[in-house]
Amino acid sequence: MSEHMSMLPEGDETHWPLAILVAETPLDADGVRAGLDMIECWLRREQPFALLLVAACGLAFQGDAAVLPMLAQRLDLVREMLCRSLLGVAVVAPASTVDDARRSLARLPLDMPLEVFEKGSLAVRWLCASTLSPAGIIIDSL
Repeated sequence: MSEHMSMLPEGDETHWPLAILVAETPLDADGVRAGLDMIECWLRREQPFALLLVAACGLAFQGDAAVLPMLAQRLDLVREMLCRSLLGVAVVAPASTVDDARRSLARLPLDMPLEVFEKGSLAVRWLCASTLSPAGIIIDSL
């Protein structure tokens, strides 16, 4: 088995309608595609949800110029479902990458509440206050 094999992001639906996607290592294009596949699966439920993206090493596409256009294209293909179901996105990234993450995310075609945080607890509070609560959704298990 190769040591250079891409680590795939892990999805967690334990606190649905708060979907959590965790990337513990930098993702290559295949890892980004796997993450998008998971998000599209959640979108197909046709239920409103918020996404907490934990990028332990920063955002995957920051260092790969080819990934951002692919990401934008995939988002464009599911734009209608995104607008219907995805209420907002909070990204948790290392402090050293927060500014770069904000700049990268600003280039994506996302018309929804979106913010980058250094701490997961702040990100969850923001998602609950900014997206879930206004939609009448309460998550008790957090």
